[in-house]
Amino acid sequence: MDIKVVKLYEGGFMIQPFALGGNSDKTFDASIRYPSSLQNYLIDTGKEVILVDTGLPKETPEIPPKEGQKIYQGVRIKDYVSVL
Repeated sequence: MDIKVVKLYEGGFMIQPFALGGNSDKTFDASIRYPSSLQNYLIDTGKEVILVDTGLPKETPEIPPKEGQKIYQGVRIKDYVSVL
């Protein structure tokens, strides 16, 4: 079995409370950001190929990061057709 990451976006982030499942709890620090990207997976079992999580539609507009944002998907670098 072969599993490949289909990377469509890069440069994304999520703040610590969002990444760790918290909210406004004092345990988490919203000023800490973790790198994040929108990824999907292609699994080749040898008999079939399975695409897991088709992600966002190609018509989804680019959304720039802004202050207070919990998660940012990043900048689109590829579309499905060119990745596959």
